[in-house]
Amino acid sequence: MSDNSGRRLSFIVCYVIFIIGNIGLALQTNYVALLILRMVQAVGCTAAIALTYAVVADLATSAERGKYMGYAGAGILMGPAFGPTIGGLLAQYLGWRSVFWFLAIFSGVLLVLFIFLFPETCRKVVGNGSIPPTGVNRSVISCMQQRKLAKQTPSGEDMEQTKPEKRKIPFPNPLATFRIIAEKESGIILLYNGFFFTGMMTTVSAIPVLFHEAYELNELHIGLCYIANGMGSLISSLTMGHVVDWNFRRHAKAMGMIINKGKQQDLSNFPIERVRLQIVVPGHILGIFGLLMFGWTVKFQTHIAGPEVALFVIGLGVSTAFNITNGLLIDLHRDQPAAATAAVNFVRCLMSAAGSAAIIPMCHAMNPGWAFTFLALVYVVLIGVIFWVMRDGMRWRQEFEEKKRIKREEQERTEET
Repeated sequence: MSDNSGRRLSFIVCYVIFIIGNIGLALQTNYVALLILRMVQAVGCTAAIALTYAVVADLATSAERGKYMGYAGAGILMGPAFGPTIGGLLAQYLGWRSVFWFLAIFSGVLLVLFIFLFPETCRKVVGNGSIPPTGVNRSVISCMQQRKLAKQTPSGEDMEQTKPEKRKIPFPNPLATFRIIAEKESGIILLYNGFFFTGMMTTVSAIPVLFHEAYELNELHIGLCYIANGMGSLISSLTMGHVVDWNFRRHAKAMGMIINKGKQQDLSNFPIERVRLQIVVPGHILGIFGLLMFGWTVKFQTHIAGPEVALFVIGLGVSTAFNITNGLLIDLHRDQPAAATAAVNFVRCLMSAAGSAAIIPMCHAMNPGWAFTFLALVYVVLIGVIFWVMRDGMRWRQEFEEKKRIKREEQERTEET
């Protein structure tokens, strides 16, 4: 929807859904309502994540997208870094319902600020910024600026020349997301991304049970334990984006490609898969060691600093791999960044839900050490996927583009006849 009708409308819808979900959660009194409203809440927040990365794709070219993806990821990861601590404080002193009232009020304030300040960025709506937005695509600030400009213009002729065509808001089509999942290269990357992210989600979802059993922590102390993982993710997001951009420039220089700031590069013969995934490998290895360390330190109930260091390493490694593969998928689908990120969310959320449901029974059946060793072994197998895509990814992409070109030409010939 946002790839055609603009980011602002989709963001506003997400905010409204999220606020309604939180108000309902604060008022509900039974488990079924809790489950349904948590789904409603998830619709609002996960879609907003996809839109955030789509805005980055609107504003940044492939050569400079790494650091901006990192900045966006850092903002998103502030929630896992500090949310459990804030939630623990609220639940400890004001009750669990206060968590959802806090979220509803906080997101309501953000919605007001968004309506006033956030400009439209979708290229299909405003182009490179030269096309003035209309209707809901205008922020309040943008509307005031346009009125001021209209008063200063002596004739309405200039305004008529820049007046955009009226656009119909298309009905949301989920098929674009499923088409991306069905593509060979994108599907493989999505599965890798989903499996790898699931490792971190199983870890953080196991913290309340494992830390309560091993260290007898209360809600507040358990919330504080999430900071290590969040800070690892935060540091990864703020630093690895610059490394990704450096690697892009390095390969571009070696191939004689000229990078013009603000101008999108032609990636048809550029090994973007190799450029991105070379930086994933160190993060992948960190993730393996982090899982092993977490499982066995909890198993032997070492000082709590042990699993906390492991959580930091997991956050650092997994976030590196996750953010970079997100960026790679947007590189592969530059005309549909929101749909590409929605595909990421769809796959990772399904896989993470399954992993989170399975991890505690696994820990009780085989102890935390062997449960997380099993996950680490899955990561060891997954590293082969990275080298597979680095080797064959560009060929797959070129073959897919050639098929699309042939299909497009056949359609044009059919229309002519």
